[in-house]
Amino acid sequence: MSESAAFASLIAALTSRLFYGLTLEAADAANAGWLAALLGLALSLPPVWLICRLRPPVRQALAAPLLIAMALDAACAVECAAYSESNLAFNHVAPAFLMLPLLAAILRCTWLGGDALGGAARIWIRLFAALMLIVMLYQLPYYNPGWLRPWLGAGGGGILRAGVRAAGWNVLLAGGAAGICKREIGFKRLLRALLVSTAVAAGLVALRQMMAPAFTSEPVTRFTRIDTLLTNGRAPLFLQLPMIVAWFGGMLHLMCFESVAACALTRRLLPKVRSGVCVAIGLLAVFAPALLNVPRADVTQRLSPYLYHALTATALTLWIVKGGGAPCAASS
Repeated sequence: MSESAAFASLIAALTSRLFYGLTLEAADAANAGWLAALLGLALSLPPVWLICRLRPPVRQALAAPLLIAMALDAACAVECAAYSESNLAFNHVAPAFLMLPLLAAILRCTWLGGDALGGAARIWIRLFAALMLIVMLYQLPYYNPGWLRPWLGAGGGGILRAGVRAAGWNVLLAGGAAGICKREIGFKRLLRALLVSTAVAAGLVALRQMMAPAFTSEPVTRFTRIDTLLTNGRAPLFLQLPMIVAWFGGMLHLMCFESVAACALTRRLLPKVRSGVCVAIGLLAVFAPALLNVPRADVTQRLSPYLYHALTATALTLWIVKGGGAPCAASS
């Protein structure tokens, strides 16, 4: 990718990842999910800065854990998008079949290349803003700011757990973007992407929470959470279409960005291997876990909250053992 393409793609993908993660996966914060997004930003800045400070040869060692985490997260996005389709209208179709068109879209996007993905991201950001403006204007009479209280949701512990999850996604996507460009992308540019993505995601999470009260009385299934999200709570039925378009558009860009990043990280990890082989390895690392439903496995569910810890510890270890001081840290 070029630096500008990676910047645009990162904003679109990270906004989608934070929104769907804090809405569906990290529900510990209850109605304070927007605070968890802000906490995730604060926690992610030190490790992202550290990754940018690693010299390129040292950063190559970071490509392996980033590749594994990126591929699994892309598979998770594919599985979640397919599950959303099943939730809406295709519950009679096996999830693996619903994944096939999504995997075909990823394959096509990878074939076109990272710069094409960046161009699509620039268009999508404008389209998404227009869709959200329409939804917000029509939903104004239905917003209930009282559902944002209590401000700390289920307590500080829940916000901390959700914030750590958000920080893990920030470090994964920003750290991946730092290592997949033709020209090394600097911390200042990554910081701008993190600030924009967090601000938009926090706002969307808050608006979403004002449409329906938080579920606190009993555990809520993922089916119920997705159904509540896509049906807009108390909003009119005609608003479901722009919400569904925004949801699947964001998910498609997220899975395509992470898949292209997985291919680029494979290339970074195996610089002497042909590009076509690296693409095949990167896509296989995404497609196989998605089709085998690895994201929903018990071991994956237990380990996913520790993504931030693993990436931060790896970057810190490389900094201590190998040293840092990359010139890209001072670039824009």
